[in-house]
Amino acid sequence: MPVNFDEYPETDRQNFVRYNPAFLKAVFGQEELLPFWVADTDFRVMPELVQALSARAAKGLFGYETKSPRLKEALAAWYLRRYNLQLNPRGLLFTPSVNTSIAAIIDAFTAPGEGVIIQPPVYQAFMGIIKSLGRKIVNNPLTFAGNRYEIDFDHLEGVAKEPGTKILLLCSPHNPVGRVWQEEELARIAAICTRHNVLVITDEIHGDIVYPPHQYLGMLTVYARYSDTIIMVSSAGKTFGMPGLVDSFVFTPNRAYHKAIKKQIERYHLDKSNAFANIALQTAFTAGDAWLDEMLTYLQGNINYIASYLAAEIPAIRFPVPEGTYQIWLDFRPLGFSNDELQKFLVEKAGLALNQGYTYGPGGDGFARMNIASPRKMIRQGMAQLATAVRSL
Repeated sequence: MPVNFDEYPETDRQNFVRYNPAFLKAVFGQEELLPFWVADTDFRVMPELVQALSARAAKGLFGYETKSPRLKEALAAWYLRRYNLQLNPRGLLFTPSVNTSIAAIIDAFTAPGEGVIIQPPVYQAFMGIIKSLGRKIVNNPLTFAGNRYEIDFDHLEGVAKEPGTKILLLCSPHNPVGRVWQEEELARIAAICTRHNVLVITDEIHGDIVYPPHQYLGMLTVYARYSDTIIMVSSAGKTFGMPGLVDSFVFTPNRAYHKAIKKQIERYHLDKSNAFANIALQTAFTAGDAWLDEMLTYLQGNINYIASYLAAEIPAIRFPVPEGTYQIWLDFRPLGFSNDELQKFLVEKAGLALNQGYTYGPGGDGFARMNIASPRKMIRQGMAQLATAVRSL
């Protein structure tokens, strides 16, 4: 069934984090902003999901539930059918969110003061998780050349071999710069981390959001040539526009790791299941292929529109074309703003709520992240406001 991604469903959005006045006021100092910051979508979910949730609600029974074998098999079948990636359904573990999973794994496999490698500019929650656990942030900054980000492998080798470095937290595809790591890049990461006994946690929450000709390759597949010392975390929330509904899943081929993570989940009682999350996951992974493919086409259209608009109307601003995710990483450096000036410009002149680049760590100064998973009309409005603001300088 075709989906109208141009639709902007009428609903009360006051309690959505992205639109919540209190959050906007706290972060940006104003409430009346066009919000392109929080990484969720403005699209109505696929009809099959609404139907399945309605049918589940009509049953009127909401006792404690487990993750059923059918749910786990649907999830595993999704990865096999779309990516030729084999996950043993019996090996899947679940927690309330990807960030919860990452925190639990780091807590289980490292001691306070030990190092966790990240590759900034990267999803800012990574830094918060590492700091809150009393672990050490070890930066392996990406390099930006020719409007494309690359991994500095020599630097990665250097920090990986330091005695206190225990984990690499890989963002794949990368948020916010939009890189979809190629097989050769993933293989070099795997070789370095295996050589220096560094555990890899690979956050693949954006794995389904990849634009042709690029292809998502699960790090589990690449890593199998080297070792089984790897843990994948992901979620259906980004893919199917339901982060407020579903939880995350964890998979590792390493039985000892599986046992340790399961123990950690039980220790903090993170395995309580939700009836609606369960039916949502099973439905999405069973019937979501066509809906996802349509959304990817629409998102590509948004990217093309923004690229054309900026080239014609605001050539000073550009962005590395994303290979994956529904974020674009806008480069405002030619405007010559400091970080504080850029924030003030975007809020007060352009009326836009974007994530400030410096919050993503080294390499983020002068950039801002924009979520483009919105109807085209809203994207056009945002671009028009930005153009008006730039012309006023």
